[in-house]
Amino acid sequence: MTPILQLFFVLAVILLTSNLAGYISMRFKQPSVLGRLLIGLILGPTLIDLVHLPVISDTHLGEMINHLAELGVMLLMFLAGIELELHELRKSSRVAALAGSFGVILPVFLGYLTGLLTGMDQSHAMFLGLTLGATSVSISAQTLMELKVLRSKVGLGLLGAAVFDDILVILLLSTFVALSSGGAGVMDVLLVLVKMILFLGLSVAFGMWVLPRVGKLIHKLHISQGVVTFALVILLVYGLAAELLGGMAAITGAFIAGLMFARTGEKHDIEQSLHPLAYIFFVPIFFVNIGLAVNISDLGIGALWLILLISVVAVVGKIAGAGLGARLGRYT
Repeated sequence: MTPILQLFFVLAVILLTSNLAGYISMRFKQPSVLGRLLIGLILGPTLIDLVHLPVISDTHLGEMINHLAELGVMLLMFLAGIELELHELRKSSRVAALAGSFGVILPVFLGYLTGLLTGMDQSHAMFLGLTLGATSVSISAQTLMELKVLRSKVGLGLLGAAVFDDILVILLLSTFVALSSGGAGVMDVLLVLVKMILFLGLSVAFGMWVLPRVGKLIHKLHISQGVVTFALVILLVYGLAAELLGGMAAITGAFIAGLMFARTGEKHDIEQSLHPLAYIFFVPIFFVNIGLAVNISDLGIGALWLILLISVVAVVGKIAGAGLGARLGRYT
């Protein structure tokens, strides 16, 4: 098969099995994302190793799937943002800050302690703790949307906490790297903080005052799908700016872009056009690709007890930490 036919084959397998696994997961009263993640593990190097089958000779195929997956998570976070309103998020800012903070502090501390107790040195133990502090905003958003609770009081608080969590982890990781490298630690951390604030300020200012006017102008020009194309351009530009200017994840930029378009009169048209594109093609590829990147067989039986221990610590730390923050934020 030629490289393009190999791509067609792999995409057909991913889309078919992803939807089937999502359906089975929902039959067991679980979010479809769980089934998509599990089928990714089965299709990945752990069992089938889809992109390295004998009929696949294109060495760049895995990279191509990964790029499509990145577009999928960008669209997912943009659509999550466009479903919300800034004033709704503002109402849950207190609980988002508290749950996000404690949802980082406790898992990081427990992970660090676990690392020390299992024989790791200070540096490796702290790095383990920081990995347990991070949260997958994309999976949180997808699950909340599937359960139809994204705009509920708890959903808004949870998503806000997840975004706050990721920003805090980036700051802590930057501090850790700066201090462990022996460089000008304080200045490096301050630079990261300034870049984040600059990006957030500029992106919100542009989104509040410029985007609505440009969107209306394009709408009046009656260009075929002009507003939707403009939304995609802004989505990609915000993602670029988040990485290059803000030192943050591109998906954070995509989420902010969605929040900004939620204020425009073209919100409905954009959502109606992008939702099928995202959920029919790109988003399933993203969730399956997470599993494609994991090879459990490389871990070995001897590491199983450590995997289980870290998993328990991660879950307990997140529930206890974020739960404590939510209680302090006056949630039941």
